[in-house]
Amino acid sequence: MPAKTILYNDEKNGEKYKISYSEELQLKNLHASREQTKWLKMNFYAKLLLFFIMIGIFIIFFYVLYRLDYINFFTRILTGK
Repeated sequence: MPAKTILYNDEKNGEKYKISYSEELQLKNLHASREQTKWLKMNFYAKLLLFFIMIGIFIIFFYVLYRLDYINFFTRILTGK
C-alpha cells in the first residue's frame, strides 16, 4: 500500500509540494509549537507589564502614606485635634 501523499502549499513562495502524512503531522506540530511559543512570549510580557504596574501603585501608595504622615494627618485623626 503506497503512502498517502498530500499537496502542501508553501506560504513563503507559493509553490506546491507533495508531502507524506508523517511530514504533514510534523508540519502541524511545528506550527502548533510556534503558536505556543508566541503565546508564551505574550503571556510573559503581560505578566511583566502587570508587575511593573503593581510596583508603581505600591510606590504611589507608600508615598501618599509618607506625605500624610509628614503633615501629621494620622496623629490628628487618632488624637481628635
